[in-house]
Amino acid sequence: MQPGRSSAHLVLFIGVAAVSSAAVLIREADAPALVIAAYRLGLAALPTGALALAAGRRGASRDGLWMWPLLAGGFLALHFGFWIASLQQTSVITSVVLVTTNPLFVGLASPLVLRERVSAATWAGIGIATVGAGLMAAEDLGEGLGTLAGDAYALLGAAFGACYLMIGRRVRPQMSWSGYVGVVYSVAAVLLVASVVVTREPFTGYSTKTFLMLGLLALVPQLVGHSAINWSLAYVPATLVAVAILGEAVGATILATIVLKETPSALEIAGALLVLTAVYVALRPSRLPAADLG
Repeated sequence: MQPGRSSAHLVLFIGVAAVSSAAVLIREADAPALVIAAYRLGLAALPTGALALAAGRRGASRDGLWMWPLLAGGFLALHFGFWIASLQQTSVITSVVLVTTNPLFVGLASPLVLRERVSAATWAGIGIATVGAGLMAAEDLGEGLGTLAGDAYALLGAAFGACYLMIGRRVRPQMSWSGYVGVVYSVAAVLLVASVVVTREPFTGYSTKTFLMLGLLALVPQLVGHSAINWSLAYVPATLVAVAILGEAVGATILATIVLKETPSALEIAGALLVLTAVYVALRPSRLPAADLG
């Protein structure tokens, strides 16, 4: 039995709510960016990889289908590597807002890569979200080379995240959820662990609090959040998923205010309201494509 539109959107909402916790957990973890990313994907890959093995290689033989999740894993590793580095060099609000600009990349590429028409409502949502993102980030941009590097890393993370989403949209309708996430998370984990080894960063020697944050990072935003988002990609267009993920910026801002005492300004609050409006505008008129439900 295939899910309806409301069910698909509910799962997507749960995923976005879960990934909203990532920024605060990363900031609370006192470890290098690559180490944090490697632990996040490494711990998440253990159960999902086991599920993928248990599910078998269903659908793997069709037209080299397994090459796509391998590629998605590479893009996911790049996304996390750059975004976590960004969080360590700029504010939570700026980093999360810039990394969630991936709808711009997905929206521009989807007609060519996925052959998906981008609706007028989705484009309107992208436009509103862009204005909101600009307002939220405005006060933190240009405050020195470190901040500028963090901004650039966040935008690179957005571009690689868009590639990851578009591959998921192309492949998920043809593969089981467990098979897809098991391969993607495992590939990303291997690449990130290898990067830590190459850069000679230590895997041990961190505080109990840091290891707790790393465990929560793997459990909540990765296993719950990203897994829910990957599930929804089988039923919701990639551009709409990307716009919905913009809600992460609002959730992360609220958590940063409560936990990190990073109080947003009036301008940042106005931007957050625009982002929420953008999510509503883009999702409300959408319909699940019949071709994806068969």
